Amino acid sequence: MQSVSSLSKVAAFFKRLGTAYERSEAARKEAYLAEAVDLYDLEYRMQRLDRESAQTAAWIKGF
Repeated sequence: MQSVSSLSKVAAFFKRLGTAYERSEAARKEAYLAEAVDLYDLEYRMQRLDRESAQTAAWIKGF
């Protein structure tokens, strides 16, 4: 019974860790986009983030 409790605590820890990572990543992206000096720069930055996401997804998919 105690191992189930320990596993649920570990699972909850990793869930909180993942949530914290997602929030920090979203804040990083938002700050990066906020630094754009004009509309063209903003569009370039958005496309760059999209490319990064696609590359990350392809890397994870190949795992």
